[in-house]
Amino acid sequence: MKFKNILFFLAAALVAFTGCKSSTGEEAVAETIKNVKIETVSDGVTQNTVTLNGKIKEKSLTSLSFRVGGPLLKLNVKQGDYVKQGQVIAEIDKRDYKLQLETTKARFEQTESEYLRYKQLIEQNKIPENTFEKIKSGYLMTKTAYENAQNQLRDTELKAPFSGYIYEKFVENFQTVGTGTPIVSFIDNSHLEAVVSVSESQLQRVKSDKESYLTVANAGISNLPVKLFSVSEKAMQDGLYEVKFSFENKNDLAVAPGMTAEVTVYNTAEQNQLSVAASAVFHEKTSTYVWVFNPSTSKIEKREVKISLDGSQGRVNIVSGVNKGEQVVTAGVHYLVEGQKVQPIKTPSVTNIGGLL
Repeated sequence: MKFKNILFFLAAALVAFTGCKSSTGEEAVAETIKNVKIETVSDGVTQNTVTLNGKIKEKSLTSLSFRVGGPLLKLNVKQGDYVKQGQVIAEIDKRDYKLQLETTKARFEQTESEYLRYKQLIEQNKIPENTFEKIKSGYLMTKTAYENAQNQLRDTELKAPFSGYIYEKFVENFQTVGTGTPIVSFIDNSHLEAVVSVSESQLQRVKSDKESYLTVANAGISNLPVKLFSVSEKAMQDGLYEVKFSFENKNDLAVAPGMTAEVTVYNTAEQNQLSVAASAVFHEKTSTYVWVFNPSTSKIEKREVKISLDGSQGRVNIVSGVNKGEQVVTAGVHYLVEGQKVQPIKTPSVTNIGGLL
């Protein structure tokens, strides 16, 4: 009797379990609807910015040297001195160059007198043409030697090619120096550069520069307009590209080479370019996608898009893939699947603080 009761209990349990199946023999599973944030694709001009960190550098650091050699008679500057364009920085002993000038001058004056006399004779057809050509050749040679001696005497004075600062001295007074021997290094401080390094992904944004502004905290400089000066064509060893922004070093600026700088680059997107939140965009392999929400079915569709420059305030410019007025998911995009049903989260009203009502 006890055995019959056990069989009856097992049969009842089996019937109950079978009743949980659907008519097709499969278990009924409740469909999960995920709550998501969405926004409507809009158009308009999106302002783009990128902030870059770097250093202030002089526009040019030049080594100055004499074009002639000899004993250094005067070195009139010291490290850190400011010199104006044309100011004499150093002088070589002029004695030998003065003697050379006097010698070449005497030879030139002699041949010049002879040349003028023979010129009159050739005009009167009183001498052969080849005789005059020899006189003329000698005259031109002595003239060149005389002019070269004049230049060499002038070159015994080393003058500042532009206004700037003496950065370093390489020689001392009374030292004999040769042609091309560096005497001082010279900084052009009339213009300075903010030098920054950018990644490959930032390179196009920098090249599309519309406006750039410099901030140097230690010099009290904020939002000083600067100009894009150069972009290196080849990456450095660290894989970054060197970019230079130039600006005029006005008298009221307290900026100096070596200071830490920050450059903000502004770009403007094309007119009527679409814009979405950056959080709506996700990447798979080499493609970029967004989830497009269909209000009529409450389902989402993965759509490939092409983006241009990243926008400011968390915005992204869309070139193609979506249309104005379509809705895209802006949060949790990595946890969704194609065709999934979702429910937009309602945006709380201004008076409903925290969305509690």
